[in-house]
Amino acid sequence: MANDFDKFRRKLDRLQRYMERDMPRIIGIESANFFSENFDRQGFLDNGLKKWKKPKRTDPNSPWYGFQYRARTKLPSNHPRRRGAKKPYKPRKANPITNFSPAATKKPTLVNTGRLANSIDFRIISPKKVEIYSDVPYAAVHNYGGTIKIFGRKTTRVPQRRFMGPSAELNRQIKKIIEQDIKRIMK
Repeated sequence: MANDFDKFRRKLDRLQRYMERDMPRIIGIESANFFSENFDRQGFLDNGLKKWKKPKRTDPNSPWYGFQYRARTKLPSNHPRRRGAKKPYKPRKANPITNFSPAATKKPTLVNTGRLANSIDFRIISPKKVEIYSDVPYAAVHNYGGTIKIFGRKTTRVPQRRFMGPSAELNRQIKKIIEQDIKRIMK
């Protein structure tokens, strides 16, 4: 009888250690990974996928079509700075299209350098509280929507493209993992 009580006591101690030390870390890792995967999904997963609005740079009718800041176009084959230029150089139009990139028309939304997706991290505040955050300054305006200034001049509205926040799908995923761990500890 005392032996069974000692086994049960050890299981409760392991369960308490799990809940104080391991569970917050598991919740943080799973949440950060889940929110980072939203960039691959191109939307927010919460009781179904809520796709993000496409950026204007992918719309052929938009003046922002193909825009990529500091995009470089190749020099013409007969430009004097290119090796082996044989034909005489004819200068381009006075106002050539700048900052245009054909690749920008096909790039996924919110994925340029990957900095935003890779910035999602967590910190354990207490055994009962985990904070998921992004330290990138433009994360909030994309997650909640808002107004920004383009090149410090024109004000424009950025649509909400939620990638972090409460998600029933994430809660189910975490609940399943924790239930499996508790069953493993208590058997």
